[in-house]
Amino acid sequence: MTTLRTIAVGATVALVAAVAPLGAPAGAHTQALGFTTTGVATGKDYQKIADKDGGGEPSIAAGPGRSLYVSFPSNKGASFYRSFNEGRSFSPGGIADTFSGDTSVNVDSSGAVYESNLDGNLEGDVYKSFDHGKTWPQKGRAETAVADDSSTGNPLKVDRQWVDAYIPPGKTTRHARVYITYHDFGPSQIWVNVSKDGGRTFSAPIDVLATLPQAQADSFCNTIPGGVKVVQSGPHAGRVYVAWLAADVATSLATGCNYTQMDTFHSVWIAWSDDEGQTWEATKVFDGGFGHDASVLFADLTLDRAGNPYLAFGDNLGKQWDMYVSASFNGGKSFNTANHGRPFRIPAGRGTHFFPAIAAGRPGRVDVAFIATPARIDTLPYGKPAPGGGAGDKWYLYVAQGKGLRSADPSWRVKRITPDPIHKGDVCTLGIFCVFPGSNRDLLDFIDATIDPHGRFHVAFTQDTKKHTGIYVANQTSGPRI
Repeated sequence: MTTLRTIAVGATVALVAAVAPLGAPAGAHTQALGFTTTGVATGKDYQKIADKDGGGEPSIAAGPGRSLYVSFPSNKGASFYRSFNEGRSFSPGGIADTFSGDTSVNVDSSGAVYESNLDGNLEGDVYKSFDHGKTWPQKGRAETAVADDSSTGNPLKVDRQWVDAYIPPGKTTRHARVYITYHDFGPSQIWVNVSKDGGRTFSAPIDVLATLPQAQADSFCNTIPGGVKVVQSGPHAGRVYVAWLAADVATSLATGCNYTQMDTFHSVWIAWSDDEGQTWEATKVFDGGFGHDASVLFADLTLDRAGNPYLAFGDNLGKQWDMYVSASFNGGKSFNTANHGRPFRIPAGRGTHFFPAIAAGRPGRVDVAFIATPARIDTLPYGKPAPGGGAGDKWYLYVAQGKGLRSADPSWRVKRITPDPIHKGDVCTLGIFCVFPGSNRDLLDFIDATIDPHGRFHVAFTQDTKKHTGIYVANQTSGPRI
C-alpha cells in the first residue's frame, strides 16, 4: 500500500538458521531447509542487502542463470539491487525514479528486467532495463497519460501496482506482453494496462470487474490487489491472471471503503484473460464469511511450471490468523477441489501469522514465507486484527514447503528462519489508515518470495529491531526443492 520506505548495500556472510518451527503441532514435518541471509553487515549474526532508509516492502524476482533482483521504495526513490551468485551477495543497480510509493520487479524470458513504481502523482510507471538493472532507459507511457507521462494514466489514480511480462513464441523482448495491475482511489476497481511492444506503450486502463457482476458486487469500493502473473508455456501460454481480496459493499461503505481498509476482507478472487486483457472470467477462490479477515495483508498470487494458479493468504478461520493456500488445476475454474473448496492451512503452530508470500514449482508443490509471533493478536468484534494489539510481541520470518496439493492432505515442512526477531510490537494491517494509538507500520505491508531456475527459494523481507535494521534476503542453500 502507498507510503515511503527504505535501504542501501554491502558485503556478505552466510548464516544457516537451524531453528525449530513456532510450536509446530504433530503433522508439521520439519525436515531441514537450509537458508542464509545476505547483505550489508551491521549486525553480528546477519547481513543485509541495504539500509532501511525509510523504506520496506522489498519485491524479489529471479532471472536467467544465477541472477536475483530486489526492488523497494525508500527515501532514495525506487531502490534496486541485484545478485549474480544466487543471492550470496548483492550490489546496487540504477534508480529509475527518485520518488517511490510502491515498487515491484519482474523479469521476462530474455532476461530484461521490469520495475513498476508508484510515482509522486499516484500513477504507475513501468521501467525496463536491458543491462540487469544498471540503467533504466525505457519508461512505458499509457494512451491516456497526458501531463504525468505515466504507464497507467488512470484519472482515479493508482495504488499498489504489480507487473509481469510474457514473450510470445517467435517474438523478442521488443514484443513482450507487459501487464500492470492495481486498484484505484475511487470505487477501488481492479485495473490492468497492457503493453504489446515490450513496455514502450500501454493501453488505456481496462476495468477487470466491468463485466463480472458477482465480482463487482463483492468488490465495489474496497479491494486489495494481489498481483498479476502470465502463463509462460503450455496449453494456456499467454493467459494473464490477476487476484484480489474483497469485502461487502454495505460494510465497506460504513467503514470508509479503501481509504480505511477497516472492513473484513473475507472473499478471495481471481480473474483471467486469454485475449490480452480485453475480456475476463472470474472465480471466487474462497469466502470465509463476514467476520473472517483475509487482509493480513495481500493474497499473494503465483503460478507453477505448468501455469496452474495458487494463492496464499492469511485468515482467522479459527482462533488465530493462520496461513492458507488454495490451488487450481483446471485453469482457475475451481480451487482445492480435493478438499471440497476449503483452503489448506499451513500447520505453523500457535500464534499470529501475517504477510504471506508464495512461489510454486512443479504442479502441487509450493514454498510459502510469512512472518509470525507466538502471541495471538486480539480481534475486533467484527473480525479485524485490533490496531495496536501486538504491543510487545516478537515477530520472526518463517518458511513452509508444501507438497501434494492436488490431494486433500498435502504434507508441510515448516521452519523459522530468523533466530532473532525481525520486529517487536504491533504489525498494523490497515495500510495508510494505521493511525490508531499503538499502531505500528514500520514493516509496511508485505514480504516477497521467488524460486530461481534451480528450484531454490529466496525471500526478501524487512527488519527493524535495534539489533538488525534493513532490507534482507534469505536464500535456500540445502534441503528439498519444489
